[in-house]
Amino acid sequence: MKETSDLDLLMRISEGDRHAFRELYQHYTPVLYPFVKSLCNNDALCEDIIQEVFIKIWDNRVNAVNIKQVKPYLFKAAKNRFLNELRKQKTERKVINTRLYNGIDPETPEQQLTFKEGMRRGDEALARLSPKRRTIVEMSTRENLSLDEIADRVGSSKNVVKKLLYQGLAMMKKYGFLFL
Repeated sequence: MKETSDLDLLMRISEGDRHAFRELYQHYTPVLYPFVKSLCNNDALCEDIIQEVFIKIWDNRVNAVNIKQVKPYLFKAAKNRFLNELRKQKTERKVINTRLYNGIDPETPEQQLTFKEGMRRGDEALARLSPKRRTIVEMSTRENLSLDEIADRVGSSKNVVKKLLYQGLAMMKKYGFLFL
């Protein structure tokens, strides 16, 4: 798809043209999918991220004409959406860890069983990671350290730590441990 036709589609989308939106979605979803899949290694999450990126375009369609280059915009939006998902999961893990460390147990036996099963699956998924990935994931999730703090402790660059962390979290999802 040429840039001029992308710009034409964006103009039509900004005017509420659903057909133009569908055309943009159908053209760029196959291009975007492998990139997002490489980030999260989870089909369902990958599809959700892509849909949310396009939903955002539709919801803000009056501003669609401000997008100068569609492909880079979509890739950046997808990456940002994935990073937001990681931040959300980290926040939710902090709440669980705080409850666990403060001795606040889930209220009902069913919740306790679910919680214990989740912890068991998390430990099993961690055990499958390489030692360095496991260390980095544990420092991030259990000790709530920043990427800079982890990089200092393991003696690697922040970018290497970030890559190993994201890969480790994606592998844990692949092994059946889904973060809340």
